[in-house]
Amino acid sequence: MRNTIRIIFTGLILFTLSARAYAEDGYSKLARAITEAGVSVHGKKIAIIPFSYADGRAAVKDGSIISERLTIRMINMHKFEIIERSVLDKVMNELKLQASGTIDASSAKQLGKVLGVEAIVTGTLVEMQAGSIEVNARLIKTETAQAIGAAQMMLTKDWIGDAATTPQQQTYQEYQQPSAQPVYRAARVRGEHEYGFFDIFYGFGSPTMDLEFSNSNNNITLDSTYTNDLGIAKAGGTADYNSVAWTKLKTEGAGPIAIRVGRFGKGAVGGDIEFSFERRNIAAQTTTWSLNGGAPAYFKFNRNDYATVKTFGMSGDLLIRHAGARVDPYIGIGLGMSLNTITLPYVKGFTNGTFTRPTEDLGIGLMFRVPVGLRLKIADKTQLVAELRYELNRISFDRGGVSGESDTITLSGAKFLVGMGFNF
Repeated sequence: MRNTIRIIFTGLILFTLSARAYAEDGYSKLARAITEAGVSVHGKKIAIIPFSYADGRAAVKDGSIISERLTIRMINMHKFEIIERSVLDKVMNELKLQASGTIDASSAKQLGKVLGVEAIVTGTLVEMQAGSIEVNARLIKTETAQAIGAAQMMLTKDWIGDAATTPQQQTYQEYQQPSAQPVYRAARVRGEHEYGFFDIFYGFGSPTMDLEFSNSNNNITLDSTYTNDLGIAKAGGTADYNSVAWTKLKTEGAGPIAIRVGRFGKGAVGGDIEFSFERRNIAAQTTTWSLNGGAPAYFKFNRNDYATVKTFGMSGDLLIRHAGARVDPYIGIGLGMSLNTITLPYVKGFTNGTFTRPTEDLGIGLMFRVPVGLRLKIADKTQLVAELRYELNRISFDRGGVSGESDTITLSGAKFLVGMGFNF
């Protein structure tokens, strides 16, 4: 069991850490920020206007080179149809517009109608020290002249021209960016299927329970009475054992009742953190047991209260989904910890320093699960959540500190959960 958990845990770490890394230059970062901001106009035509200096100086070469390099990066991202530079220059000349980033609302609407573009990329430049140029770019919808995204990037000037040109309105030495001036940063625009969620749900199912009392000192005493260490009558006289075990016991109970908070990003990967409560007890049944690892023998639980476990769990899932307009199916893998109260009415253990019954003990558990489910959108911010999961909770305890004791309870099986999700 320990090897299985170690393998699963190692696999989860490798799965979580696997990601594709790539280097981006300043132009690529600027293109990506604008592309993320323009998710509402993906697949449509846009125009990239040559940038101009914020202090009014001429930027014929600087603005054109930066806009041209940005155009190449955005073409390679295949998110927009981008108007060719020659077509753009011709239309701007016909409309008597300056080939610069200074485009007002009226000009934006004119360009939108003549070029048939949904948005334009424009912006300003600020010359910095050591040959750097600060680029402040904006994505503007032509229909409303509203800026739907902005990004700021520092680029290195690796060409000759423009930057030393005398400003038209004031000298460069006089120009200073006011300390209180707002600085545009890359807009954080959510993708179409990106959202956070808060879920409340209830589960159904009857996981099985494996129960083993194990003592390395070989002093689990059983006899023909019900007053021995485990409260079990066994024919054949008094004997001491190092292991008494049952497997696949039927259980009764309720839950889990749970809440969870999570998020799906713009892609397929998401995650959540869950807090849950569940109650399980051994049902009255006819089964088998094993003494010291021997062959299974007949056993009968006459009552349903021999062992009761109340579990408070905290766990996290790594989720992969297929994003849809209304339905998001997903699959995942999760790990967690549990705090368990174990009630054994007929078993002797240390309670307040006295070896007696009943035993009330606390056990720490390791949780593992594989959820498969779907999220169905039923309103703008509300989803119906349905999930089938396999879950395992392995609990360790020692009957209140009995010497040499190393007892385990393992709850495992499938559960079906339904609930409501609220997006944010």
